[in-house]
Amino acid sequence: MTMRWPFDDLMLSASGITLRPVRDVDLAGFVAIFPTDFDLDPAYPPLPGVPPATDRERRLVQSIWRHRGCWSVDDWAVDFGVWRDDEPLGIQTLEGTDFPQKRTVDSASWIAKTFRGNGFGIQARELMLAFAFEQLGAEQAITSALVTNEASLGVSRHLGYRDTAVEPHDTGGEVVALQHLAMDRPDWVAQRRTTSTVSGFDPCRPFFGLG
Repeated sequence: MTMRWPFDDLMLSASGITLRPVRDVDLAGFVAIFPTDFDLDPAYPPLPGVPPATDRERRLVQSIWRHRGCWSVDDWAVDFGVWRDDEPLGIQTLEGTDFPQKRTVDSASWIAKTFRGNGFGIQARELMLAFAFEQLGAEQAITSALVTNEASLGVSRHLGYRDTAVEPHDTGGEVVALQHLAMDRPDWVAQRRTTSTVSGFDPCRPFFGLG
């Protein structure tokens, strides 16, 4: 018997792009466009003796595998591949910790350098937010970026996030300043602009603690 991962059929679509969870068959395409300026999660430290470029690829793939393998209702992360037709553009990650109680989602994302400046980052985040607020019933979305990362902060502010605090963050190699931002459900309802289509969600509902 072969067990099917229900997220394989989940798809979010709007404005000419599609978000669907990254599958193993997709990994090579995303590794090929993975940008060198994306800050990797310090939970996956470099392996001594592995060439830096190879190790970055390993850390990307391992984080996606770990998100699937360690999934629980109380602590989850889904890595949505961002696609235009059949072309991969980047990854939009949606996370929830203590989600049934807090109803708060966090996010991280990257778009390949080749495709930046075309609004794909904004479209992908907006599509993710629609899913979080309208399908998952989130009450708040939070995010953060380096205070020097004007591109990421610009996307968040454009979509209606508000600045909340600047705090130090230890990356494991240095301490950096992170700008935190938040958006509440009323903020989203007031500025909702995109009509999205969601398919394949019902089999995924129990994984989010939804009836």
